[in-house]
Amino acid sequence: MARRDARRDRSPLERQRGRRRGRALAGESGLPKYVPEIALRSIEGHLTRTGTQVMAWYRLSAQAWSFRSDSQREVLIRQIAAQLGELQGRWLHLRVTTRPYPVHMWAESFDHNAMGRLPDVAGALGWDGFLEGEQRHLMGLSMSDKEVFLGIEVSGRGMLDRWVERAAPVLGKVAPAAVRAELAALATEVGHLDSLVAGSGLDAVPASADDIAWLMHRSCSLGLPAPRTLSVVPGGVTRWETEDLAAFTDGVEMYQEPYAPTVRVIGRLRTQTVSRNVAVLSLGLMEGLRIPEVDDPWMQHSDRLPFPVDWSARIYVRRPEEVAGELQRQMGKVRSQIRHYTHDHDLDPPMSLARQADRVLEVEDELTTGLTQLNTRLYGWWRIAVAGKDEAEAVSRAQQVLDVYRPKVQIEHPEAQYRFAREFIPGEPLASTAYRRRGSVTWAASAVPAATASVGDRRGIMIGETCTATRRPVAWDPWLAQEVRRASGLTAVVGGLGSGKSFLTGLIVYKTLRSGARWTVLDPSGPLAELTRLPELAPFSRHINLLRADPGILNPYRVVAEPRADHFADEEDPERAWRRERSLAAATRRRLVLDVLTGLLPYDVARIPHTRIVLLRAVREVGGATDRHPGQVIDTLRRHAREGEEHAGVVADFLEERRELPQAALLFPDTSRDDPWQAERDYRLTVLTMQGMTLPRPGSPREEWTDGESLAVELLNLASWLTQRTIYDADRNLRKGVALDETHFLSQVPTGKVLIDRLARDSRKFNVRALFASQLAGDLLRVSGFASLVNAVFVGRTDDEEAQGEALRLLKVPTGVGYEQMLGTLSPRPRHDDRPDDTPRQFIFADGHGGVEKIRIDLEAPHLEHVREALDTNPDASRVNTRAVSGRTAAAVRAPDEPAPRGPAVPSHMLRSAPGRERDHVMLGDDLDDEFADIDDPDDLLTVNRPDTGSTRGAVNELLDDEELDLLGDADSGGDDRRPTDDNGGGHSASQGQERVRAVGEARR
Repeated sequence: MARRDARRDRSPLERQRGRRRGRALAGESGLPKYVPEIALRSIEGHLTRTGTQVMAWYRLSAQAWSFRSDSQREVLIRQIAAQLGELQGRWLHLRVTTRPYPVHMWAESFDHNAMGRLPDVAGALGWDGFLEGEQRHLMGLSMSDKEVFLGIEVSGRGMLDRWVERAAPVLGKVAPAAVRAELAALATEVGHLDSLVAGSGLDAVPASADDIAWLMHRSCSLGLPAPRTLSVVPGGVTRWETEDLAAFTDGVEMYQEPYAPTVRVIGRLRTQTVSRNVAVLSLGLMEGLRIPEVDDPWMQHSDRLPFPVDWSARIYVRRPEEVAGELQRQMGKVRSQIRHYTHDHDLDPPMSLARQADRVLEVEDELTTGLTQLNTRLYGWWRIAVAGKDEAEAVSRAQQVLDVYRPKVQIEHPEAQYRFAREFIPGEPLASTAYRRRGSVTWAASAVPAATASVGDRRGIMIGETCTATRRPVAWDPWLAQEVRRASGLTAVVGGLGSGKSFLTGLIVYKTLRSGARWTVLDPSGPLAELTRLPELAPFSRHINLLRADPGILNPYRVVAEPRADHFADEEDPERAWRRERSLAAATRRRLVLDVLTGLLPYDVARIPHTRIVLLRAVREVGGATDRHPGQVIDTLRRHAREGEEHAGVVADFLEERRELPQAALLFPDTSRDDPWQAERDYRLTVLTMQGMTLPRPGSPREEWTDGESLAVELLNLASWLTQRTIYDADRNLRKGVALDETHFLSQVPTGKVLIDRLARDSRKFNVRALFASQLAGDLLRVSGFASLVNAVFVGRTDDEEAQGEALRLLKVPTGVGYEQMLGTLSPRPRHDDRPDDTPRQFIFADGHGGVEKIRIDLEAPHLEHVREALDTNPDASRVNTRAVSGRTAAAVRAPDEPAPRGPAVPSHMLRSAPGRERDHVMLGDDLDDEFADIDDPDDLLTVNRPDTGSTRGAVNELLDDEELDLLGDADSGGDDRRPTDDNGGGHSASQGQERVRAVGEARR
């Protein structure tokens, strides 16, 4: 009663405030509650949560499958199976989708990597136009990358778990230790999964925020065109709350008409509304596949289709105790059926039942010994989704999927397409248990979902596209190996006639020139000289025809450059290292002169041991300084002949005769002129050609070479040494390239082998990409250490069986497993086709860091049409009339100080500035010691008198200054038969041998 009176005594304002306290205030309770259209409730890092499950998502690394041996592939399958076997008792969700090739990312990387690129030329294709043309061409190819994600169940979530999650803020204050313990247990389990899937096989890494966003977008918008750019997740954002999931579902709807074979997906792409029809298929019965012996991974078959295909697989890895009882029941069924045939009806059981019986015995053995990781069983459902602009196109593509898997794998087209399509979204429940597949983890691993074509990089020039099961662009940075991976820059380009070696070399040279590299190209036949006439390259290029150059342009003493002292600044003792390299350079010049002069002699004369002896003496006396020339060697031989060495006069006579040949004048300088290679000029491209030179047939023996062919091989050898000089004249850090054609002839002479070895060893230190083109891989393999130093390899069409095996060795690809025949099928052409063969050539490309794939060279972009025409080496008589020249006259292209030819004027576009003056420096590697390690005189053939002793045997003169290394050991002993014998076994005297040489010389004269 007193309480009622107290309330009555309160004022009206106090009574109003009391009523207001008893009512609910307007706040969160008044807001509508958002419920996502999907089962996911939150995403944190690489963990996704639904009401009943937490899954960790990982991104699988691409796995190479092509050009691997069966044993390597089996190891990969076993590694994947072992990792799956460790996930017993867990649900897995495998998602395979595609992402358009990131053209804009490649363009940004390529532009950033193009350091010191060529300036633009007025009226020619500039850098911006070149880069834009490359991007447009790539976008028109519509190629994409395969992306494989694997979701692994971390833990099931009961009602208590969900209640703890909702009450976490309160529990964190009331019982913080319990909350921390729960989170720590979850983090420990996730860490275990992270380390488990990171091993060889799956090679998985936790999915990033961008990866999760892309997966959700591609799953919720199944079948819609993939945007080339997707909003990047803000930095530091790793959690999506329930309300944030609307970003993946808003603006996308799925519809299905009753009994329709597809589901219709409508969504927004930028500002436009787009729709697609999606057909979802399911993996059905499958016969026993022989992977890898005969069949490819069965999930990789869909990569051959010309349209993107999405996969979704829900897999449960069973525990051993769950499998044991089921296997016992299956074994009992099979045994009872066999007993029914054999005991009840006295009949032999069918072969299919006999195979099941054998399998029962295997399973029984597995149960007896215990189920290992590789024998762990699983079951799952594999779905395939293809999209089309309308229902007819979607159904047609679904039929193509069925066709590509026939007859070994059956693909089903189920009803309830809407529910099957939602299975692709992470966290969604299974639509139906129909078409469940059972098998071992080894069977599931044999699908190798991450198998794809992986070759090249994403910052270099575009050279083509893969043409195996997976089609994707191939970018290659020729200087990535030297600058990042600290590897060699040696590259082999191998292939038969018409395989496209020159075209590929020209493509690499042109595109890398545009991005800032400097190239020196030796192209004996001359088609690559057309690059110097392209408007955008002409001001920075020169073409030198060595056969019309100034006398002495190939002086052997000048083509080997002198080492520069500043190249040894990082050595422990720079002065000592520099002096040693100078000695090695001098020894290399003497060895080069010896080989060249020996090659100029007739074969019958050169093979006589005494010929090399007299040459060695003369070359040694002349020395190895840069101011020497071969004419001094001939003069020395004449003097030795006057002193009583009769054979020296014979050799001098033959060399004098060769000296009178027009092409041989390149070896003997005009002493009245200055050195033509002293001019200073910065050229980005130098192409050295020798049109008109006749080279021997590859593989023909030395004794069958004509005099002109022998001279051509020696000139090619010298021109190759001249080419490498540009490496050492420029700054070590500049990106440089050297391309040598007809390398198979270089591999036949000792100094050519030294050159190849030198370029291989110095390419990393001097940032050089060296391209060696040859028709046969065996010619390169015969160079000591070439196979171990080679970085990248291009192999074109090769038909000879022996050459195919050698090419595979160069590629570091297993031999004897069937890849040899593939080399003969590259660049196929119909037999009955009279049209010009201008189809893009195919190569097997090994990028130097594990990737090996078959690629198709691509120079089909519209903005490069003029380059394609310039590199077209196919003869065409109709071009004679189309190549009209203007009436303007210009000087012919020639080497430094080359006199202008007499005769009709040449087209003005062939005019070039005078070549630059180059410095004569060279950097020789430490391994040249091996070339001269056998410098000795075991038979005292080169003995000279010493002042301090009267003996004429067992002593040689000491070298002075740069003569620390001699060539005495280069004497060709001619095998064990140093002293020729007659038919009766008697030995010939030295004078008899000289008489025979004189007879040969007189006959030739």
